[in-house]
Amino acid sequence: MKTIKAESYWVKGSKKGYIKSHVISPPSENELLIKTLYSGISFGTEKIVFTGDVPTSQRELMRCPYQEGSFGRDVKYGYINIGKVIDGKASYLNKNIFSLFPHQSKYVLREDEALIIPKNIPLKRCLLIPNMETAINGIWDTLPSLGDKILIVGAGIVGCLTAYLANKLFGNDVLLVDKDIQKKLIAKKLNLEFTSSIPKTYKANIIYECSGNEKVLNNIQKNISKESKLCILSWYGNQISKIKMGEEFFSKRASIKFSQVSSLPENRLHNWNHFKRRELAIEMLNDKKLDILIDKKVIDFRDLPSFFGKNLTKNYMCKVVKY
Repeated sequence: MKTIKAESYWVKGSKKGYIKSHVISPPSENELLIKTLYSGISFGTEKIVFTGDVPTSQRELMRCPYQEGSFGRDVKYGYINIGKVIDGKASYLNKNIFSLFPHQSKYVLREDEALIIPKNIPLKRCLLIPNMETAINGIWDTLPSLGDKILIVGAGIVGCLTAYLANKLFGNDVLLVDKDIQKKLIAKKLNLEFTSSIPKTYKANIIYECSGNEKVLNNIQKNISKESKLCILSWYGNQISKIKMGEEFFSKRASIKFSQVSSLPENRLHNWNHFKRRELAIEMLNDKKLDILIDKKVIDFRDLPSFFGKNLTKNYMCKVVKY
């Protein structure tokens, strides 16, 4: 049988990465051979994987769709891939597609798992699809409506996209906060109100925690109103958050919801599935303003091992990997 050469990025144990060469089988019926053009780094999540901080109890639950290996050992991880179909059914040939495949030069994918990218959406912007899905899930989990006062903590990709979606809902007061004052330029480009510190008198009835910092939760409760909803879109890995449950969270009857993108909210189960949500995400990306969330400095696929090793303390926008 003919085989195809491919390369993929792997994490070895803790804080070590390498490029692995291997062979893959050609596509069977109803399968496609994809040549990767770009992959994206979901920095918060992949940092947890690279540093070996995936909780032991969650190692099976937090596997991504095409992961190989195991957390804590050698693992191929990632879920943002833009590629071109180079073999398969004629109707797919030369089409650009999005998939949840890790960082790999070529791979085989089932036809029904390939999302064809519309010609009006730039390829690099499509690297934001998983983050947009996360933001959509957060909106569905909280159902903001007319007149809500909404606070988004953390102006990373997910925070900015959540604020962007919330701001599209008529009549809402949306405030994006991040201690990094440079994020103000991004917020301005997205027509979002921004602050580097939350005013003491500011009270929100919906708060999205997107900072990835487990220590901010106690500070947030100073800014909740009666019956507030706190939606946590961050994954803290092994980090422990000490929350003062006996203060405002208790007296103001706050609801705390962890929004995890691998599952659809119950209020959407009857009419939605993961693929339809992904199609909605790409539709919501049809706005050139969102290109501000994509890091202009592209890195080469073969430089991935050194990139993670040198950049653990940085907070990136969407990092583009070129093949």
